[in-house]
Amino acid sequence: MLHDNYTQSIPFFKGVITKYFVEDESTGSYKAFIEMPVNEHRCPHCGNSTTYIKDYRLQTVRDLVVLGKPLIVTIRKRRYVCKHCNATFTEENPYIKRYCHFPNRLYIESLTESFRLQSFTSVAKRLGVSVTSIIRWFDKLNCPHPKLPECIAIDEFRGNAGGEKFQCNVADPVKHKVIDILPSRNTEDLCKHFLEYPYKERAEVKKIVMDLSTLFRSVAKTMFPEAKIVADKFHVIRVVINSLENVRKRIQKEFHETKRKWFKRSRYLLLKPEYKLTDEDKTELARMLNSSYDLEKAYVLKERFYEVFRKQTRTEAKKELGNWLLLAADLSLPEFRHCITTFSNWKTEIANIIGERVSNGFIEGSNNKIKVLKRISYGVRNFDRFRNRILYLE
Repeated sequence: MLHDNYTQSIPFFKGVITKYFVEDESTGSYKAFIEMPVNEHRCPHCGNSTTYIKDYRLQTVRDLVVLGKPLIVTIRKRRYVCKHCNATFTEENPYIKRYCHFPNRLYIESLTESFRLQSFTSVAKRLGVSVTSIIRWFDKLNCPHPKLPECIAIDEFRGNAGGEKFQCNVADPVKHKVIDILPSRNTEDLCKHFLEYPYKERAEVKKIVMDLSTLFRSVAKTMFPEAKIVADKFHVIRVVINSLENVRKRIQKEFHETKRKWFKRSRYLLLKPEYKLTDEDKTELARMLNSSYDLEKAYVLKERFYEVFRKQTRTEAKKELGNWLLLAADLSLPEFRHCITTFSNWKTEIANIIGERVSNGFIEGSNNKIKVLKRISYGVRNFDRFRNRILYLE
C-alpha cells in the first residue's frame, strides 16, 4: 500500500511534520519544508491555553551537509493569539530555537568539530557556514577553574599568543590530562596564577615534575612547599648525551672526509646503551673509541651515568651522582663542564627520580599537539581562544 506521508519518518526532522524533501539539481542542494503539528499552546504572558492561529511566518535556514550537499530547510511557523490577554506569540519548535538562524544540531556539530585537531576554517568549510560564526560560537565556551591534582607536570612552549612569546602548560602526568594553560612563563605571572588557589589546596600537591628549569623550580618551592620536585629523566640524560655529541663533533673535524662521514653515520653506536650492543656493534664501537682518547673518556662518562638510575634508593643514587661528578671533574673534558654545573645544582631533584614512574612524557606530547594546532591554524593570537582550544582538544 502506497503512503503519501512517507517523508514524516525522516530522521533529520524528529518531532516535526515534513511536507517535502527533494534534491534541487540546479543549486546542487537538498530542500525541505517542515512545520509543527497543530497543538494547544500556553500563552507565555498570562499562562492560559489557546489554539487560535493568527498567521504564519516562513523562515529559511541552512542545516548540516547531507551526502556532500547543503540542506536548505524552510520552516512554516504559526503565530498564536491568546483570547484572554490578546497577546501574540510564536509556537515553540524543537528543530530550531527562537531568534536563531541555524538549527540546534548545527551548533552542537560545530562545537564537536572544534574539539578536534583542525582549524576553524576547515570546520566552517565542512559545515557550510562562515568562519566568524564558528569562532563566535566557540568563544561562548568557558572552561571552569581546574582543580590541582596530587602530581603535576609543568613545561613551556612557544605559543605567540596574547602578546607573549612563551606560554606554560600545566598537566596531570598520571591521568594524562592538560590542567591549564598559563599566558606567560614569567615568575611573577606564575606565582600570581597559583596564588589563586588557597594554601590548603596547594599543600595537597605531592609531586611536581619538570625539566631542568631554575625558573620553574623556584616557583615550585615558593608555591608548593609541601611538594617533592622530580627532575624529568629524559632531560637529565639528554644533557649527558649532548655533551658526548659535542665531543664527537669536535673529534671528527680532525678526520678526512671519508672517515668523518663514517664517524657521523656511526654515531648511534655511541648513544646506544652498552647492554644493547651486538658483537658487530662492539667491534665498530671499539674502532671509534680507538680514534680518540677524549671520545673514550666521554663514552665512559655516559655509561657510568646510567648507574645513577640503577640504584635502589635515593640516598644511593645521590651518592653515585656525587662520584660521577668527581670522575667528570678528573677527566676534565670541556664539553662536560655544563653537566657538572647543572647536576651539582640539581642533585636532590635527580635523585628523586628513583622510585618514581612519572615523567614529562605526556606534557611533551601535548606540546607537540599544540604546535600542530598552531601550525594548521596559522597561529592563534587571542590567548583565551587559544587556551580553550587546547583544553577542549580530544
